[in-house]
Amino acid sequence: MVVLFAGPSAHGLPLASFAGIECRPPARRGDIDVLVSTEAAGRTSSEAGVIVLCDGVFQSEPAVSHAELCRALDAGWQVWGVSSLGAIRAHEMREEGMRGFGWVHAQFAQYPDFTDDEMCLLHLPAPLYTPLTEALVNLRYALHRRSRALGIEARHQRRLLAWLGERWFGERTAELMHDLLVGPLGVRAGAATALLSWMEANRVKTLDLQRLIALRPWQGGGAHGAAPRHAPPR
Repeated sequence: MVVLFAGPSAHGLPLASFAGIECRPPARRGDIDVLVSTEAAGRTSSEAGVIVLCDGVFQSEPAVSHAELCRALDAGWQVWGVSSLGAIRAHEMREEGMRGFGWVHAQFAQYPDFTDDEMCLLHLPAPLYTPLTEALVNLRYALHRRSRALGIEARHQRRLLAWLGERWFGERTAELMHDLLVGPLGVRAGAATALLSWMEANRVKTLDLQRLIALRPWQGGGAHGAAPRHAPPR
């Protein structure tokens, strides 16, 4: 049994076509305990399944706790984290056996100042969980992949990320990103538009989840906890 908790990070993905995976809404505190206890009836620990934590609530309701994830691990479940809250918890619980995957997760080890806030965004509260703002990590990835080709200097990238990092995630729209690039940073309008169009077509949180589902490392085809160096291009 493989259970995926996903919301806005899966926006645009055909969840219904993920064969063998039960898709559930973003996780709330207690959801993991309910899953584990329900599935424990009539099963042995050796039959425990796989939890893929991608998205979860964190303001309107209490977030998924470390304790319940530990209880799932103790019960024999594989627990994978990717893209958003899952990547955060996987980094925090790397010594407890939770496994992280993807470009987003790898940033925690690469940059000591990488913060949870970069994964946050506003989105509609029900399927299809349409994003209303942009996760800062999606912009970070777009700059990583496209800035050289578009002639956006490293100093401008640092300033842009710093400015946006100081703002509430509910203000981080593509329009604001464009205005900051073209206004105070003086980036060509065409380059700014091209960067943000590429970002919207290649949101790294979505790419990470898409690649995890494609590889299914819980089946033994990849190293536990390994994160690909780059998310795949589209």
